[in-house]
Amino acid sequence: MKKNNIIKEKAVLIWNSIIYFIKKHWKIILVIVIIAGGVGVWRYKKIQDSQPELIFERPAFQNLTKILEVSGVVDAKEKANLRFATGGKIIYLGAKEGDYVKKWQTIATIDQRTLQKQLQQNLNTYMKERWDWETTQDSTDYSLETLGTRRVIDKEQWDLKNEVLDVEIHDIAITNTVLSAPFAGVLVSSPTSVTGVNLLATDSFELINPDTLVFRAAVDEADIAQISLEQKGEIFLDSYPNEPISSQVNYVAFKSSASSTGTVFAVEFLIQGENLLNKYRLGMNGDVKIILDTRQNVLTIPFETTRERDNKVYVDVRTQGDKYEEKEIKIGLETAGHVQVLEGLNEADEVLVPKN
Repeated sequence: MKKNNIIKEKAVLIWNSIIYFIKKHWKIILVIVIIAGGVGVWRYKKIQDSQPELIFERPAFQNLTKILEVSGVVDAKEKANLRFATGGKIIYLGAKEGDYVKKWQTIATIDQRTLQKQLQQNLNTYMKERWDWETTQDSTDYSLETLGTRRVIDKEQWDLKNEVLDVEIHDIAITNTVLSAPFAGVLVSSPTSVTGVNLLATDSFELINPDTLVFRAAVDEADIAQISLEQKGEIFLDSYPNEPISSQVNYVAFKSSASSTGTVFAVEFLIQGENLLNKYRLGMNGDVKIILDTRQNVLTIPFETTRERDNKVYVDVRTQGDKYEEKEIKIGLETAGHVQVLEGLNEADEVLVPKN
């Protein structure tokens, strides 16, 4: 009992001391309380500000289009590099760079004089061999033919045939001194604009049919299965970025080719119109947006709201306030910006849009 009284007395003494201290230093204590309260409010606000603001978006009905964008160049479907079989001196030019030529029109001719002399020489040798062959035929008694006689007759027959071949070869060589257009078109490249110069066998004249201009794009092998004939696309050339060209897939290569990015397939789009070469030049670079699929008036959500796990697609759906829960959905057409929702959501739902 006495021990309890002592404890109570000490407690009263401590309390009285605290009250006295507060009364004596109340101004300092008030300042400390105000500062501590301000610091507390500031820290609370900072924590609240650091919390990311949750953004929710409702599914919406809209038209959805899936697009594949690839690069390519302007080219011609019908084109030819024409060369002489051998080099020579140009003696005639039937067309210059930029000229329109008709089918089978002579574009250029090289000097034929040497070949014509050689042809005449071969014709003379042929006539000599033929006379020798006829003389042998007239002087041979076939009723007394021996193995040696047959060998002489066969040898002269082969010599005669070889001379005939020499004449035909030189006649072909003379024909090859004339370059003719295999189709009507425009001469877009010429190794010379004047006669009297010597050309090498590697020098070429390039002819294209301007009615067969195409945009040739390179599609990666991972995407080629999505490409089919008559798919629509819009071509945007670097030279005319604000003038899209409407076209469609006209050709898909059967054989792949290698590029710096890997294995690709050539896909062509026709460029139609009049006087195309006055505007579009071979080798112009650009991009084409190929329309792979289109869905009209379908329920969609932003692509970024979805995530995939175990071959299933999930989104976070608001339950109440800033609370949400994960929900599985089924999707259809996917694009870079949106996805089609087949099951699991309706217009009244709100899905969480994650912050980047």
